[in-house]
Amino acid sequence: MKPNYRLIIRLAVHILISLVLLCLIASAGLVALTEWILPEEGEAQDLAVLIGLFVVFASFVAVYGWFIGKPLLYIMGWMSRLATGIYADPDNHRKLYARKGKKLKRPYRLYEEMIVQLQMLSDALETSQKERRRLNEMKKEWIAGISHDLKTPLTYIKGYSSMLLSPQHDWTTEEKTAFLTEIQLKANHMQDLIRDLNISFRLDEQQIPLQLERHDLVELVRRIVVDVANDPRAAGYNLSFDAETSHIETLLDVKLLQRALHNLLLNAILHNPSGTNVHIHITQSPHLQIVMTDDGVGIDEEAIERLFHKYYRGTATDILSEGTGLGMAIAKQFILAHGGNIHVTSRINEGTAIAVILPQHV
Repeated sequence: MKPNYRLIIRLAVHILISLVLLCLIASAGLVALTEWILPEEGEAQDLAVLIGLFVVFASFVAVYGWFIGKPLLYIMGWMSRLATGIYADPDNHRKLYARKGKKLKRPYRLYEEMIVQLQMLSDALETSQKERRRLNEMKKEWIAGISHDLKTPLTYIKGYSSMLLSPQHDWTTEEKTAFLTEIQLKANHMQDLIRDLNISFRLDEQQIPLQLERHDLVELVRRIVVDVANDPRAAGYNLSFDAETSHIETLLDVKLLQRALHNLLLNAILHNPSGTNVHIHITQSPHLQIVMTDDGVGIDEEAIERLFHKYYRGTATDILSEGTGLGMAIAKQFILAHGGNIHVTSRINEGTAIAVILPQHV
């Protein structure tokens, strides 16, 4: 940590000037006062001068020490409160600032930089504490949601398997097929949940090994759009795709980028009502950019800030979420691992645009 030379110099100059002024005033004043009280020169006069100088110096040390020490006591108390987790400054600034305006009181001006830095530290710690509490609440809600999401398909699997194994009923082939189809769907859902959890743990440990290879980005995105369009959950949605050029070859990890883009596109489907138009557009200059736009319900600013946070499962009030709350966070991490970035803009009841920016490897 670098020493605050500005504060040290200011303090030294402050003390030096005060001492010089003290010496000049004390010497002139005491000599004149002593000569007036004891006009005859001698030991008595010299002793009186010495005692007077001692009294003046002691008074100066006491008054000036309090002048300098009072702010230090305040700052030490403030730091002590920070250490105990109380991030609001003592007395809510009443001792720091004059009644009119925001100007520091004279004793505290000497430590202005330190006070400003402490205020910034207090604000940062308080914000961090609030964010940590909010994240803990989200984590608790997420754990409860994941527990429910795992329990629900298990209930279906157990129920349908029990029905199939029941000797009291003779199920038709169509009924057995329907039961087995439902069991498979629920098992796939559980598999997705477990896969997201596994990826999440790997992300926590910063383990994202990329297997880069040259691939046609346009063809990759086209396949993803077709795959999502064929998903039963996308029935009733209008998906479209176009690109500036028909072929863009670049280095990428096909599996990871495919998973990221699939998550982003499917998110636009799951969190918008049927009939929403979703368009995907690829541009090449100045950067590779995949833009997904929709004319759906939109996202408010608070939701945008949390969209890529782990455990966030924000949805419209009339839409049931079956996600893990990890899909968007995973998508962003995979894109960042490619050296890219992602930006979201949205307006309520007008739609959302998500831009995925990737480096261009020639």
